[in-house]
Amino acid sequence: MLGFFLALGAALSESLKDVISKYNLYHIDEYVAAFSMHLVQTLLLLPIILWLGFETITLRFLWALLACTILQLWVILMYLKAIKRSQISVVVPLITLTPLFMLFTSPIMIGQFPTIIGLLGIVMIVAGTYISNISSGPGNLLTPFKALYNNQGARYMLLVAFIWSITSNLDKIGVDESSPLFWAFVKDGVILIYLLPIMLVKSKNPVAQMRKRMGPLLLVGFFRFTSVVAHMYALQLILVPYIIAIKRSSTAFVILIAFFYMKERINFRNRMIGIIIILVGLLVIAVS
Repeated sequence: MLGFFLALGAALSESLKDVISKYNLYHIDEYVAAFSMHLVQTLLLLPIILWLGFETITLRFLWALLACTILQLWVILMYLKAIKRSQISVVVPLITLTPLFMLFTSPIMIGQFPTIIGLLGIVMIVAGTYISNISSGPGNLLTPFKALYNNQGARYMLLVAFIWSITSNLDKIGVDESSPLFWAFVKDGVILIYLLPIMLVKSKNPVAQMRKRMGPLLLVGFFRFTSVVAHMYALQLILVPYIIAIKRSSTAFVILIAFFYMKERINFRNRMIGIIIILVGLLVIAVS
């Protein structure tokens, strides 16, 4: 049960991170936002790692680290391209396919497969999240899938969802070979090194951008930190497909925050239906 609540805490942190990031991106570019987020998280983890000490690094750890960081960097770049080239309402629902992809990647990579009841919970969370992001009206339900034929951004996002189904399993391997905090620190530290030259090339005056949004960027990094820590510890307690499905429920938190604090009430009926389905799915996974 602790693993369930850790994954749920990760989902809540993700939603807060996303809401604050939305405001940040009105003032700074995506590369500065991504670099700052990883920088703050790494700095928060550094004193903890120095206090706890470094773990023994195995060959399997290094293999997982290399594969995971390269794929994660690729995901970051494709995600940015997808958001830039397409409407968010079209491409974002495709991310909810990650837990479904994991029903195939997790058994192959780490030998994990959910129970029948757990599988039902995963499907309900995916369906609820998808419905929450679909606009009202005839024919809109399949809009993200129709976009795959003529929308490059949608194709990017589908690939993002699939790659995440691989990197989540690599996270499990990294945690098993070391510890939750050490894996999170080393992985995001390496990604930070990858992002630095990309930001310097792509961004205009990145230091000034960071100074302009110092407070909100620190908050984003903090919520990223809490999300990652909760996620990594949950990996030791429950199946990876469950964790990713529960994290996708962050959509429900974002919708509620947007409704009460940002006055975003467009298509609220579909979104509330989606939230109810998500909550039932969470309950089903908790019972399983």
